[in-house]
Amino acid sequence: MNLSTLCISGCVQKTILLLVFLCLLLNTSLFAHGDLDLQIERISKRIEKNPSNANLYLKRGQLYNQHKEPKKAKQDYLLARNLDNSLLITDLLLAQMFSDNNEVNAALPYVNLFLENHTNHSIALITRAKIYQQMGQPDLCQKDLENALTHITEPNPSHFISISEAVLMTDDSNISEALSWLKKGEEKFGFDIVLKSKEVDLYVQSKQYENAILTIDKIIEHFPRKEKWLFQKAIIYEKSGEVDLAKTHYVATLEAINKLPKRIQMTSKIIELEVNSLKQIEVLSK
Repeated sequence: MNLSTLCISGCVQKTILLLVFLCLLLNTSLFAHGDLDLQIERISKRIEKNPSNANLYLKRGQLYNQHKEPKKAKQDYLLARNLDNSLLITDLLLAQMFSDNNEVNAALPYVNLFLENHTNHSIALITRAKIYQQMGQPDLCQKDLENALTHITEPNPSHFISISEAVLMTDDSNISEALSWLKKGEEKFGFDIVLKSKEVDLYVQSKQYENAILTIDKIIEHFPRKEKWLFQKAIIYEKSGEVDLAKTHYVATLEAINKLPKRIQMTSKIIELEVNSLKQIEVLSK
């Protein structure tokens, strides 16, 4: 089978697989939407029977927010707060809702009000960090994220990545500090593919190609399947001008794909990887 035939065949199979996936996704979304409708209907009936129950309005407000109806969510949150002024959580929920809808000027006062009563609340600090990011204030964003990290009882790698990204928003040339936050995450969690992947991205961004390759080699040691990372190495070698090494790793990607079970070879991601590898071999061979 020649290259053009393989590309056409691969693209057709990929398209079919993607259409199937989209159909499944659409059906899932419809079911999820219908489930929210049902939950809202049920809780509305409960509110009719008990209209002074603040917690019911709070719950329905959260459902409306998930249902992408922010006006109704806001109305229920405010009703809940009027019925029970001890429900300070409504301030945080309102801040998150406004932030999700890019209404940052409305979101900030609510999260600040919540933090006046819960100074070191990690979720509120992360929420405000997101708002500061939306407002184009990365220094304040980074400060809140670092503060949140010290108060999170169970931090996860994404927290360290968020701080790393905030560092770069403040100064996109400060790669070393951004990397240091990823290293702190690795010190806490050990090997983590999310942190390592971000590390590769930062090395490539700063054109530290040798370090990017070394990091990928460490990743490869942890996984039996190599094709994705061999392809990434090929791309990095190509960026660095190492054409022969790039071609070698595109070929290695194809060899790794050929060793996979046929059912995996026929998935859309692997077909795309194979086609792109063949394409780049052809380009670099000219």
